[in-house]
Amino acid sequence: MAFSFISATTVLPLFFMTALLMVSHFATPVAARDSLKSGQWLKSGESLEKAGYAFTMMQNCTIAVSDSNKKIIWWATAEHIDIGCSLKLQHDGNLVMYNIRGALWSSRTYRKTWKIYQLILRADHNVVINDDENNTIWETDTS
Repeated sequence: MAFSFISATTVLPLFFMTALLMVSHFATPVAARDSLKSGQWLKSGESLEKAGYAFTMMQNCTIAVSDSNKKIIWWATAEHIDIGCSLKLQHDGNLVMYNIRGALWSSRTYRKTWKIYQLILRADHNVVINDDENNTIWETDTS
């Protein structure tokens, strides 16, 4: 009787991909077109939109703010350009870009206590993360 051996390098990527797919399947969908609340995702190709401006999770794992002419006025990306990314506003206030490899970029705004945070594309085209007391903890500074 012959046995086959599956290495950890084969099993681990499959495990993480399966876990990511399960998490994204049960994730809260984007409810409003100009904001995300804690726990919500912005998937590859999706945008928040307001007053002709867009905050987009691009397919090459870049997040960008663009004007009504599609000109990019602010962007952030992972250290190495990749594909298949999603952006999550976590319950600790941190905005994190993930793909099957794990976390690739973050706003570095994690807090010790979980609250209701909101990522908002404002009418002045600035993108901010506000806490539950409406204090801004992060912004693109594009107003």
